[in-house]
Amino acid sequence: MPQTGRIVFQKPEGEFEVDFCERQLNLLAHAQAIELEIGSRCGGHGVCGGDRVKVILPGPERERRLSPITEDERRHLSEAELQEGWRLACQCFPQASNDRLTLRVPPGARS
Repeated sequence: MPQTGRIVFQKPEGEFEVDFCERQLNLLAHAQAIELEIGSRCGGHGVCGGDRVKVILPGPERERRLSPITEDERRHLSEAELQEGWRLACQCFPQASNDRLTLRVPPGARS
């Protein structure tokens, strides 16, 4: 039986699950699909840097399972943050539609 995709957003107030994972949707769009606010103030254009999420995967696994880091992400996130797994949800796409991802949203993130 094929694995079904899902994305779990961990916020201080609990976990919020999206019961699908689509390659053509960025992580912000997945959160928006369940009306979960994660901090985007610019509408997902990579301008505000507010929709930060930490991907809970080891470095090589993150690189394989997510889209490459964008220039917008490099502008808003330090090299240390990128190495720790922080990404901008509006700039980051899953590489497989059947993937399972867990993302940590920092405290206070809201639109």
